[in-house]
Amino acid sequence: MSNDSTKNHLDSLISSQNLGNPIYPAKLFQARLKEEFLRTNRIQRPFLYIKIFARQFDIFGWAKPDDIILRTWSICVLSMLSQTKFTDVVGYLSEGSGLGLILLDSDVSTLEQIRKQMLRNLHDANLLSQLRENKPKAPVFKAYVYTGLLEKKDQELDSTIEEFNKSSQGFIALSRLFYSNVMHHSQKNVLRYIIKRTVDLSCAIIALLLLSPLLLIIALAVKISDHKGPIIFKQTRVGKNGKLFTMYKFRSMYADAEERKAALQEYNESGGPTFKMKNDPRIYPFGRILRKFSLDELPQLFNILKGDMSVVGPRPPVPAEVAEYLPWHKMRLSVTPGLTCFWQVSGRSNVTFEEWMRLDNQYVRHGNFGVDAQLIAKTFKVVIKGDGAY
Repeated sequence: MSNDSTKNHLDSLISSQNLGNPIYPAKLFQARLKEEFLRTNRIQRPFLYIKIFARQFDIFGWAKPDDIILRTWSICVLSMLSQTKFTDVVGYLSEGSGLGLILLDSDVSTLEQIRKQMLRNLHDANLLSQLRENKPKAPVFKAYVYTGLLEKKDQELDSTIEEFNKSSQGFIALSRLFYSNVMHHSQKNVLRYIIKRTVDLSCAIIALLLLSPLLLIIALAVKISDHKGPIIFKQTRVGKNGKLFTMYKFRSMYADAEERKAALQEYNESGGPTFKMKNDPRIYPFGRILRKFSLDELPQLFNILKGDMSVVGPRPPVPAEVAEYLPWHKMRLSVTPGLTCFWQVSGRSNVTFEEWMRLDNQYVRHGNFGVDAQLIAKTFKVVIKGDGAY
């Protein structure tokens, strides 16, 4: 069964139901999704965003376009659509890939009720055994939950989401919603990602080759300056969509810096969950030189090779900081973090936390290749002068 015929079948399912909802075209539905995302940041009432894929009969789905599979899929789709209220939003996904639902005032418990209703309907149709025997290669539905709460509150959902996915056994894939899931993903954006990743790899490889003598000299100097600790400081950071990764830096602080941080909290100068202190006693003398000229960041070229980071993007935060994020702060997690960004060229540590978040969100909304080129050029000037680094 072709993708077009499957989409037509999906359309017939929709038209056969009196949903009581207008069915938005793809662009308008995408705009409504973004609008609901921003509205939830203000009112903090959760919603579910569910994708019903038309492509279930190729290598990404069951890959068995027989009548039993089609009936199973149809019942599941109808079970999902029957749960829509008049206030919910129904629309087509981009490029004819399926249907999207925005279920207002709904959370994981709502999705669990829908899942159980599907199972009951399949059982009544004597198709439950078929579902168990012919599991799809990819989820039939992808669901996202968004609450608009503080990140530490959202993180409490992770165990509930994990339990749901375990019970769903891959039929419905549930995750937390990030701003990147709301952004329009056109073929143009996919091409931009490919080009940006190619540029990142090329820049990282060339920089490592050219700077290898400097890297060796710095490594030796770090070891001589404070022989008690490692040369490379490894720290867990938060990447795109909240994914954790290990970030590398030349160690610029004494080996016991983390243990001494709690005692210095009252001297925090950042005005937010980040910790910044101009005359931080945990930094050893050569470490101040590393920080002033951002030489401590050079090992992050390896993070770029691994794909955890990009050349240009918001600086990756630590999990403890992210836990205190307000909903609008989390928008900066919607793109791959980078070595440099607006914050890096706008005063760095002299910028307040709120200004920093706004600068990063500006990049999320308006970043492009031209902006990246400008930021890279400005970064060289800022690094040489050592402005705002401590």
